[in-house]
Amino acid sequence: MNITYGITKEIYSIGKYRRVSYGIAAYANAKEHGTMNIIAAVHDVTADRRALTRLVALCNRLDVSSIHLSDVVADFLAT
Repeated sequence: MNITYGITKEIYSIGKYRRVSYGIAAYANAKEHGTMNIIAAVHDVTADRRALTRLVALCNRLDVSSIHLSDVVADFLAT
């Protein structure tokens, strides 16, 4: 199975307060089938889109298995 990682964007609102956060999602066979079937995701990782973009590029380049996504995000947050 071919995995492609991408960024998700979430907007959280409570009353007048609004916060944008980004997460990471793993898509199965997106390149072959042109579909967006999410097989794993971690939401609300960071507000730093640039940093998460670098992480997503690294996951795609290293062909990270989706079963390791939570560990990858935990390591990312620990740095």
